[in-house]
Amino acid sequence: MKRVSTSVFGLAIMLLMTVAAMKPVNGFSCVQAKLSLLTCLPFLTTNQQSPSSACCNGVSVVRASARTKPELREACECLKATANKTPNLNKDKVVQLPKLCNVDVGFPISKDIDFNT
Repeated sequence: MKRVSTSVFGLAIMLLMTVAAMKPVNGFSCVQAKLSLLTCLPFLTTNQQSPSSACCNGVSVVRASARTKPELREACECLKATANKTPNLNKDKVVQLPKLCNVDVGFPISKDIDFNT
């Protein structure tokens, strides 16, 4: 009986270590951020007048995943690179998006933002 519980305990420790190793080093994931913001594309690339609630939820999720300055910098770089590859992106709407979604990103957004400051 003791042998079985020791084996189960050892297996549980190995599983926990595996899961911990799979998590990103920080809380931000560029891939997850892109997926979260997919629902914003109709607003950002067409004449849609306002972002959907799903889009605003995605903005909130991305903001919540970038809590520290390094994570915020990583999020900015990720989203800027994505924006540069997105055809028909209305950069004025990009700047307005957090405010329209009532999400405080913690810094002013502009078209020529410097992520290192």
